[in-house]
Amino acid sequence: MTECYTLSSDRLSARFERRGARMRALHLDGGPNLILDADAPDFLAAYGGVLIGPVANRVREGRAVIDGQTHQMPQNEGTTCLHSGPDGVHTQDWTVTEQGGAQLALSLVLQDGACGLPGRREITATFTIVGTTLSLSLHALTDAPTPMALAHHPYWALGGTPVLRCPADHYLPTDSANLPTGEVAAVTGTAFDFRTGRTLPPEIDHNLCLARARRAVPAPVATLTGDAATLTIDSTEPGLQVYSGSGLPTVPGTDIAPFAGVALEPQDWPNAVNTPGFPPVLITPESPYRQITRSTLMPAT
Repeated sequence: MTECYTLSSDRLSARFERRGARMRALHLDGGPNLILDADAPDFLAAYGGVLIGPVANRVREGRAVIDGQTHQMPQNEGTTCLHSGPDGVHTQDWTVTEQGGAQLALSLVLQDGACGLPGRREITATFTIVGTTLSLSLHALTDAPTPMALAHHPYWALGGTPVLRCPADHYLPTDSANLPTGEVAAVTGTAFDFRTGRTLPPEIDHNLCLARARRAVPAPVATLTGDAATLTIDSTEPGLQVYSGSGLPTVPGTDIAPFAGVALEPQDWPNAVNTPGFPPVLITPESPYRQITRSTLMPAT
């Protein structure tokens, strides 16, 4: 049986396992699970609850050019590399380095060449609960220049038809392979304008542009309101990938089905390693990776 680790405050509780540093449950005030969870292979293939990396989202042809040298990542979505391929951090058994009533720290080492990328990379993830806020702190060190763009991938199930608010005034249009075209487009007059709040278009799997670089401290990213709870996210990340859950499988005996959950992933912009002008994702021994994301839940009003 898989060992799980529970964090809690007087109002919020969360449950994790080491494989993929996966969050399996999040309960507010003893209520229902506010994220989707199942052990069904089809759901696990949809990255439910896990950490994604070393490079989240899509990389065109799985290629990353670093200091003039091309590195080949796995091509697991046609010719695209999605979420670093079949051996990404979501498939790895992380090591628990600290466990307390309200905090869980995990670590993982990727050896040089893992996922097709250079550098020995040491990644740490620390989850902390205070009140109704779940904080995630991600750090990564490397001994060689390498791309690093981590993301957490829960599917939020807040009840009813959720309404999203996001301050982003630009988004990244995509092509037939779901890869950014390179254009940074204004959201005005499009289905991607969430500045005043709206339901999600069923086809959305796009990056909303929050900043041109990672912020030093978390800033407002999104508010998702459902019938059971309201979620507010603050993050240092320059982008928010929004996915409607249209491709989720139907899992008998569970609530999991297409559109049953929404993925909101603070992260770097997709395919940034190949797109001049996108916020850079290369880290070095002198410039390590750092992300802070805070998710606050409140009862629906």
